[in-house]
Amino acid sequence: MEKLGLAPSDFLILIVDDTEANVILLSHVLKAEGFNIMVAFNGADTLEILEARKPDLILLDVMMPEMSGYEVCSRINEIDDLKHIPVIFLSALSETSNKVEGFESGGVDYITKPFQKEEVLARIKNHLYLAKLQKEREEQIQILKEREAELENLNRKKDSLIRMVSHDIKNPLVGIVGITKMINERPDMLEQQKKEMLEAVEKSGAKLLDMVQTMLDNDSSNSFKEELNTRLVYLDKLIERVISVNKPKAIFKEIGLGIVDTDFEGSMILDEEKIEVLLNNLVSNALKFTPKGGKVSLSFSHEGDHGLFKVSDTGIGIPEESREGLFSAREDVKREVVLGTSGEKGTGLGLDVVLKYVSLHNGKIWVESKVGEGSTFYIQIPTEKR
Repeated sequence: MEKLGLAPSDFLILIVDDTEANVILLSHVLKAEGFNIMVAFNGADTLEILEARKPDLILLDVMMPEMSGYEVCSRINEIDDLKHIPVIFLSALSETSNKVEGFESGGVDYITKPFQKEEVLARIKNHLYLAKLQKEREEQIQILKEREAELENLNRKKDSLIRMVSHDIKNPLVGIVGITKMINERPDMLEQQKKEMLEAVEKSGAKLLDMVQTMLDNDSSNSFKEELNTRLVYLDKLIERVISVNKPKAIFKEIGLGIVDTDFEGSMILDEEKIEVLLNNLVSNALKFTPKGGKVSLSFSHEGDHGLFKVSDTGIGIPEESREGLFSAREDVKREVVLGTSGEKGTGLGLDVVLKYVSLHNGKIWVESKVGEGSTFYIQIPTEKR
């Protein structure tokens, strides 16, 4: 047994027999080999012992009063915590039908009495080895299942990340392409106008390049973590970046985009990247659903022990029936495709990312809206102390 990497002293064997002489003989043989021993003299005692302690193998007599070995084995195999324990029957009954009944009740082997010491030890060691292999197999299967679940989870996070980044990159690019087209189609454009537009394109493009580089530089495993990386953030710089990356789209759609009522001395402990992502989502959506000549504004203020972000627009508004499930991350929530004011498709899919990042900050989000007048999204984040 040692050749297989197994030491008898590592195993506990339960002997069940109503004849004391048989128990003494088996105990002597197994102890001399180095095994640890427990004994029981009937079926009821066996089941009671198994509630407190689980052996690695059971040697079970068939002919016992009140409860036969077959019944005991059947009961053992009905219990999840016990059914993996190999049971070897020891019996004077040598008919084939007796052996078949033993196997059908859940036994792994059947030894007829009078038994030979060498045979009993060989069978015990063989089944202990097989049980060890089975246990290792089940452990490997469990590890593989856990790894599969982890990979599925990582794939879901990867898909969410790709969708989020695509959303963040796509919206500013619409504005950049639109402005470029506008400049090419309007050769009579004033140089000052052209300069302002190109500056907006340059700032927005630089921000997009920075976003892509950050994605490539980050370790992929860290990119998928739904955890906060908080630090002290100055809100004026954060909000100005959000404005600059969305400016080309605002210029292209001829929508006023700016900052109002913002505490430029304000700072908070936040995950800066996640807050920037969610604000970009809200601003780009506001631009999508605001018509030419409208306004979109972004602001921040301290409200007691909370910081409050507001994204307001003078757009088409959100009907009350469409607000249900607006911030839901559930996949079964149906999202109606709504066209923006320039024909852009919008399903609100970016809002599940917004909700996720607000929730990670233990914050709240809500919307006030009137059809035909516009909407205001509120994000309330508790102030974290250092």
